[in-house]
Amino acid sequence: MTDDDAATPQPLVRVREVLDGDVPNGTHVVVHGILEEVTVKTNQQTGQWAMGRLVDGNDSIDFWMFPRAFARTGRSSVDSVGPIAATACVSGPPKRTALIINSMERVEPHPEPDIDTTAV
Repeated sequence: MTDDDAATPQPLVRVREVLDGDVPNGTHVVVHGILEEVTVKTNQQTGQWAMGRLVDGNDSIDFWMFPRAFARTGRSSVDSVGPIAATACVSGPPKRTALIINSMERVEPHPEPDIDTTAV
């Protein structure tokens, strides 16, 4: 990701759009979801990196977070329980598409529209 890419707002997409091929390979996007099956590994020369699945509703996609992004984001982000927003690049051929995560942060869940959560 170049400095220009980081400064440019990325589109928010659903995992289904990526899996269906509606988002071209190489596109920088933001995806909301939760992390599952996370594995953190250490390479002696480059540092820690992570891989797993990002789940968005009923859909999920593999993700990779390479050492440089992992160092920027920190271990707590991949250990976090709850929803996250990931800035990532779509990578790979159809049927094996994954997200290469550049950064992520925890987000607070929003209540469903038109549902009164104050009633007891």
